Amino acid sequence: MKTILLSAAFLTYGFLGAQVKSSEKQIIVDGKDSTSIIKEVLEGDLKRQIIIQTADTSIMTIEDLIDGSQKQTIIQGGDTTIIITEKFEENFNIDELGDILLDDKIDSTKIKLGKMKIVIVEDKNKNKKGEKKIIIDEDVTEKDEFENEDDSDEDDFAHWSGFGIFANGFLNNTNQIARKEDAPFLELDYARSIGLQFNLVEKRFPIVKEYVGLTTGLGFQWNRYMLNKDVNLMANQDSTYGISNGSIDYQKNVLRSTYLQAPLLIEFNTNKNNDESWHFSLGVVGGIRIGSSWKTKWEDDEKTRREKVKSNFNLNPFQAYATAIVGFEDINIYVNYGLTQVFDKGKGPKFSPVNAGLLFNF
Repeated sequence: MKTILLSAAFLTYGFLGAQVKSSEKQIIVDGKDSTSIIKEVLEGDLKRQIIIQTADTSIMTIEDLIDGSQKQTIIQGGDTTIIITEKFEENFNIDELGDILLDDKIDSTKIKLGKMKIVIVEDKNKNKKGEKKIIIDEDVTEKDEFENEDDSDEDDFAHWSGFGIFANGFLNNTNQIARKEDAPFLELDYARSIGLQFNLVEKRFPIVKEYVGLTTGLGFQWNRYMLNKDVNLMANQDSTYGISNGSIDYQKNVLRSTYLQAPLLIEFNTNKNNDESWHFSLGVVGGIRIGSSWKTKWEDDEKTRREKVKSNFNLNPFQAYATAIVGFEDINIYVNYGLTQVFDKGKGPKFSPVNAGLLFNF
């Protein structure tokens, strides 16, 4: 029946406005299937004109009757449906529907197609059993507050999924950027301590429509800490430490870790249109370590040597960040402040992770 009503609605629109010859595209939706039809709109006086259109095995006709009403006939297979609708006033205002839509005995279907809005109203009152009315409003903007809410995707207003790149750093126990004196073997080359973020999925739970919501999801974070000294990174059950290696000039000396992450964010949007919205998010991101290694690269006898040691290096198996994200459309800047330490308690320097970067949403 939905296919019938939608088809009848589109045909009615073409019939009423057919004073100038043109072509129109009709979209008939049936469940997950849709059919597109291109038809011509005839010109001239249509008081007794009949438009016949076929779609697959269906035939739909519309006729303007003498008393001003319209007769729509739909034939599908062996079934025939006839709908009689009243003649529409030329200056009909969609706001006049206000009283009807508040009646609990009225069912309505609202459809938005470009700048055209179609409302199909079915009256369930006993004295009008089965009567259906199709109302068409041509002067509708995309920001009409009467827009069918089912057509919006709340997930469009979440800003977690995407690809990010960020700069890594350490904070010491006084919440300052770690210095050489805090742990000489972990002095960082900040220009090369670059990490990557890849957030796969997100889910938004609206609180105030599109403007406020909770967001969660899942993603991966790859941390790279480029060491500035020629040191060999060592670890045992009690501690993580470094030994100076004066015989090798490392071109690359990097501690790496990978975490699986999930956020819990509250997000604020300035506009219900995501393409015109600034957004701001605050929350926490928790993670579990799924990999870590120490990787080096150097030249020996004009040959490039590489070595990779897989170990946990007493890195914290869990991490938590306080995070802030601000952006416009699909481009964001963000800052993560570590709520946990980089290493297990007592097994390494008392450093907390901190990073900042750019996130590009999918």
